[in-house]
This record gives sequence, C-alpha cells and structure tokens, in this order.
Amino acid sequence: MCLTDMLKIPDKIKPLVSDYKMNLVEIKKSNTMKFHNDDVNMVFDLSRSIYERNYDKINRVYKDCAIPTEIGLVIGAITESQELINQALEIEKRMGGQMNMCTALEELKKEGIQEGEIKGTIKMSKKFNVSKDDTMKNIINEFSLTKDKAQEYIEKYW
Repeated sequence: MCLTDMLKIPDKIKPLVSDYKMNLVEIKKSNTMKFHNDDVNMVFDLSRSIYERNYDKINRVYKDCAIPTEIGLVIGAITESQELINQALEIEKRMGGQMNMCTALEELKKEGIQEGEIKGTIKMSKKFNVSKDDTMKNIINEFSLTKDKAQEYIEKYW
C-alpha cells in the first residue's frame, strides 16, 4: 500500500505529501512468513499464539526460553495487553533483561481469575445491598488489595 491509499488526503495537498510504499503484515495471517531476525519471528509467533489463545503451544515452545523484556513489551503492545507490558517493565526493573513468557502468561491468568472473583464479589454485594464502603473493605481484606486498587475495581464493576 501507499501512504495516500491509507489516508484521506485532500487533492489540493496531495502534491505536498511524500507518498511512499509500505509493506503491511497482518499478524494473525502471518504463520507462513519467516523473517531473517529470530526476535521478529518470536514476536510474530508469540503474538499470533496469544491471539489464537494457543497457550499449549506457548508452553511447549517457550517453556524454558528466557526472552528479552523488550520483546515482552512489543508483544504486550501488539496484543494490547497492559498487564503484559507492566509485567515486562517490572521484571526489567527487578531483574533486568530477561523474562519467561510462560511464567508471564501464567501470572496474567492468575490475575484474570482474581479479577473475575473480585468482579463477582462486587456484583453479589450490590445485588444483596451491601454498601460500597463495606464491599470495598471486604475486597481489600479478601484479596489483599490497596485502597486505590479496590476503588478502581468498585468504579469498574459497581
């Protein structure tokens, strides 16, 4: 594609736009592509597997593989996973450099389960007319949350 193919540019300013060609790749349909750079192959493979929810493949292929946190950040950005981005940043800050994708995905799974439990607790509290304050105290104690994090959940699910 060309830049002008992707944007709506008024005819009178088209001569001012540098129209250059771009190679666009759709990750979900890129399984037949092989790149010269192993890191790029890994980004595409892991991102595609996350989109397909093929966690068995991730565990099988990347179980004992430490990947650079930069790759974790890229995969988090591509898959729109703020949790994965946060985890990569935390690992970079604590240990520097390497993360295990399987461990990272297991942590995300645990966080997702906990969020589901918190959501259920809030919904049931609301249904049984438990006050917001009491619900917040309950989820702080039950799930070891900070007051700010509990407040986020209350605002999100109340």
